[in-house]
Amino acid sequence: MADAEVRVLAQSDHRAGQDLARAAHHTSPISDREWAYAQDLHEPGLALGAFLGGDLVGTTFLLRSRLALPGGSTVPMAAATGIAVRADRTRRGIFTRLERESLDLAVAQGFPVVGSRVSEATIYGRFGHGVGSTTRAVRLYPHEARLRPEVPAGGEVRLVDGETSVGLLPRLYERLGPYRPGVIERSAGWWKAKWEPLVHSGKGAVVAVHSGPDGDDGFAVYQAMRGGDSGARVTLMVTDFHAANPEAVAGLWRFLLGVDLVEEVCARRRPADELVEGMLVDWRACRTHSVNDDLWLRLVDVPKALGARSYRDGDPFVLEITDDLLPANSGSLRIGPDGVERTSDRPQLSLNVDALAMAYLGGTSFTTLASIGLLRVTDTKALPNADRVFGTDRAAFCGTTF
Repeated sequence: MADAEVRVLAQSDHRAGQDLARAAHHTSPISDREWAYAQDLHEPGLALGAFLGGDLVGTTFLLRSRLALPGGSTVPMAAATGIAVRADRTRRGIFTRLERESLDLAVAQGFPVVGSRVSEATIYGRFGHGVGSTTRAVRLYPHEARLRPEVPAGGEVRLVDGETSVGLLPRLYERLGPYRPGVIERSAGWWKAKWEPLVHSGKGAVVAVHSGPDGDDGFAVYQAMRGGDSGARVTLMVTDFHAANPEAVAGLWRFLLGVDLVEEVCARRRPADELVEGMLVDWRACRTHSVNDDLWLRLVDVPKALGARSYRDGDPFVLEITDDLLPANSGSLRIGPDGVERTSDRPQLSLNVDALAMAYLGGTSFTTLASIGLLRVTDTKALPNADRVFGTDRAAFCGTTF
């Protein structure tokens, strides 16, 4: 069979590309109503299509975003989505072509970082992607989950209706800013494609907004799910929860646990270091259901990506990076509080670009990477120093689907 031709997807083909991606993930084609919401999410020039004999057989879409980094700065990020190959054309190298060319496209468009939410975790490591942040899913039982008296009282929580939330939530999310490494920018197209359809679907999404002394500083979105033989068992499923400070986090949890006639509260994506158990009189009233990969990262311009974040006090150290797909990234960098620069000095630590992605936001320490064989150490004194330099106060957390 002839090789597929991979090219930038014409805007007129974006809907067909979305239908192909949905079919590959066993979802029905996008409806006219859904497309009216979703079409503005995809910019011209940021989608690739694979063609065989004129037929579209594979797609990749890149969305323009920004990624919050340690220290509070942000860096341009291409959010990769809609990555798919038609079911009758899989295992013929088309996915590999799309993946390689999407990385080249990201570089050409000036994105130092590509972010993904992957469907198959076994695939992406070989293309240089690594897990940049993790989340955990928690389940709490309100009749057991009394908050300790030391927990911040929080401010006022109010419910807002769906139409109000369409204007309020984008402004509030932007106001929260890069409050934690891993948080990403949500474009106007994202809100139109991801939030407005839920508001207008009648599926009962409830928005709770927290206000502190300086105004709105957090929100939680949840849906009440009925279960049990009589449908009387109610679970609050928390699907979106962002807050800028501990008072807002505590205030929103206090509200969620105080909603009447609820058996349990489930939050599918919470930061790895959010110690909800520690807020409770009974530690066991909060149970971790699962720990999951959150945001996968691919550093496509390593010097620029590393140079965009800040570093803690410590001695500069030399890190060698190997990137077989994008060889311009390979080489040694001197990294320290004063920044990042190329160097020909002997490396003290060495790793592949996928392992670097795991350390980039501080989610995985160099000591941990070394312990599982993903970091080669030639200077043992450099290891604890590198951990200090790359250290962060808060665990990375994205919490945004795309």
